Amino acid sequence: MEFVNSQGMAFIKVTAGTFRMGGGDPKDNPDALPVHEVEITEDYYIAREPVTLEQFKVFREECLGTEDVNDLDQWMGYLQSVSYREAECYTKWLSEKEGRRYFLPTEAQWEYAARHSGELSIDRMCDPHIREWCYDFYAPYGEEKEKDPAGPGDGMLRCVRGGFLDRPDRYNQYPTDPWYRCALPPDYRHKKEDTENPFGRHPIGFRVVCGPEPKPCGKTAPLFLSLGVRQQTEEYRCAGPCSEKPYYRKRFLFPVPPDNCTAEEINAAGFSSSFRHHHHSPGFTAAPNGDLLYSVYSTYHEYDAQSGLVGCRFRVGADQWEYPDLFLNPVGVNDHAPMFYTGSDGTIYHFWGWPRLENAYPFQYIESHDNGETWSEVKFPLFTNHVDNLCSQPVNSCVETSDGTFYIVSDSDFRRETDDTGVQHLGAASVLWRSKDGCTWENPKGKTAGRHTTAVELKDGSLLALGGKNTDIDGYMPAAVTKDGGDSYQVYRTCFPAMNSGQRPCILRLASGRLVVCGDWQTKKNLKPAAYADRAGSYVAWSEDDGETWHFRQLWGTQKRKKTPHEFGGASTIGYSVMRQSPDGLIHVVCSNVQPLLHLTFNEAWLLSEETEDPGDEVLMRSSAAKLVTERKEYREHYPDGTLKCLYYGGIADDGRFLLDGPETFWYPDGRICMESEYSLGKRTGINTCYHPDGTPWKRFHCSEEDGVPVEVYETFWPGGDRVRTRTVFRNRHASGEAFLYDREGNVKSSHIFTDGKFTEDFSLLEK
Repeated sequence: MEFVNSQGMAFIKVTAGTFRMGGGDPKDNPDALPVHEVEITEDYYIAREPVTLEQFKVFREECLGTEDVNDLDQWMGYLQSVSYREAECYTKWLSEKEGRRYFLPTEAQWEYAARHSGELSIDRMCDPHIREWCYDFYAPYGEEKEKDPAGPGDGMLRCVRGGFLDRPDRYNQYPTDPWYRCALPPDYRHKKEDTENPFGRHPIGFRVVCGPEPKPCGKTAPLFLSLGVRQQTEEYRCAGPCSEKPYYRKRFLFPVPPDNCTAEEINAAGFSSSFRHHHHSPGFTAAPNGDLLYSVYSTYHEYDAQSGLVGCRFRVGADQWEYPDLFLNPVGVNDHAPMFYTGSDGTIYHFWGWPRLENAYPFQYIESHDNGETWSEVKFPLFTNHVDNLCSQPVNSCVETSDGTFYIVSDSDFRRETDDTGVQHLGAASVLWRSKDGCTWENPKGKTAGRHTTAVELKDGSLLALGGKNTDIDGYMPAAVTKDGGDSYQVYRTCFPAMNSGQRPCILRLASGRLVVCGDWQTKKNLKPAAYADRAGSYVAWSEDDGETWHFRQLWGTQKRKKTPHEFGGASTIGYSVMRQSPDGLIHVVCSNVQPLLHLTFNEAWLLSEETEDPGDEVLMRSSAAKLVTERKEYREHYPDGTLKCLYYGGIADDGRFLLDGPETFWYPDGRICMESEYSLGKRTGINTCYHPDGTPWKRFHCSEEDGVPVEVYETFWPGGDRVRTRTVFRNRHASGEAFLYDREGNVKSSHIFTDGKFTEDFSLLEK
């Protein structure tokens, strides 16, 4: 013990030194990799124990005039359920009070002390019951040696140490290794206004250090999803295929890898360890500028605490999706069930859940007012009544009704039981969280008639909640209609086949007023009503009379279930689906749990046409554009200070779409190049490069066609320079041929052979 301060905190001296920071493995615990050398250049003093509840009461009384701590928790007297911001305020208060420099420990200081905690007699650093906030914004590690790292200067998440946060179950344990990292939003805590629910109560406290002021370095890397976003698209964002002529298009969303591949295949193809093989439960929306946004959780096991959210963008004027990248990754919690929604005022919301985090909110969200170019901090809802049967899993519907009420459809753990007469009632259910102002939320009294319900407002103001799975009425999907905002429902049998495990229907009201539903003719076990015995695969249905009657037709281009294509009777499936309509009038359906992830696009002319035969992928995946029918035009956008933001060219093609055609360049606000691309009728051609803010290359694509098949040579780069790290050839979005991993000197470190996205059988790693 070196000294005791005025609050009774005992401090231990930690001598400067060097250590190897990080740990884990690339597959199951990649967030603390790579292991790298860190030098602590100055001695510092760390509190022997975390801050206690009693010590925090003193701060509250002096700063807030109250000792009320009912919104906080404790374990054996140690403070818990405090936010990062409160912890930071405490260190500033303590510094002013004592005339010493107090801070939260940096991750490096915390881990260095934890590795020597036994010999230094520092307590509770890897305690299964306590987690601790650290100073740093979260960012992935690099391989380079660092001196006194303190994280980047900005970010969405703050680091937490001491073990991960999800409660242990089938997939999770409580590792207490000193290298283990977590990260959560800095405002995450219980809302004291909520006296009905424990949401936001958590085991995180903090301890303080006395020593040199941490010096953050640089900024968090930009989200790839948020690069290359055009705001001024009014001239062409509504340009689409002729509304009188049927239009249908099929695209793959993700390349293979990373979709449905092993960790070794994913890394060999140049994708980070944040990608896992299972990409599921998509969120999807059309942005006001005409772009499409997609988010999906990436994991090895559905409720793995190492899962994260990855995303990609389909930019208006392009003909293919951008390659995916990491989107949101609060670390040490199961990020689950993303849902996008574009509000009537143009705000884009991204909701998701933490279903394995004890006392998690029903959902949390971020929002964007500029088409996803920038995002808010993570926000948490305030519920004004008791929430029962909570399952923090949004589905695919956010309904903004004509009276201004918001409804978010979420799964519920509610289960109906057999009644006294022995009649078995519907089992699974969902709930429609509701809000009048988007800030305070209510839990309605009623539940829908199925899990993964999809919902829409009817013309009379009532809500139709359809399905979604694990319930049926005589083999048909149930529907539930509520006229009181979800407090009660009238349940009836629909004409749609019931859906079960691995399936999620979708419903949408089109701008024309029609209702559209997508689903499967059969369940995973190939069960279907007798009336549909001769049907297989997936359907799209539409209604002209607000759901009274429905017209069906076969949905073209659907895929079989991934890994187990024999299920569904060997037929195709839409898996977990989302449906949205873009400003150009096109209807979009995205599907997961299929191989590969799928994006289908059609217009109402196709929906209403009598074309019945699926023409096959060769036709469905081919662009319908042959030439521009308007003069190619130059477009420019500027940042608010007048600096040039982007310069590009495009025009209207003979199929009615606006397509990029010619060079396109985006610049960062400081004038450095962000993206350089070349387009021909919406397709990338030649060399296309994305750069880091420091000017070094990030990703590069060499794009061409061979026998009508798109070919992309995908390269990634070592940080800080222009040395290629990986090079992989993709044909029709599937890795094909030899893929290389290079060391920093440009030498081939290893190579693999890919065929149709998978390692070729009997070809193993070649160590050079």
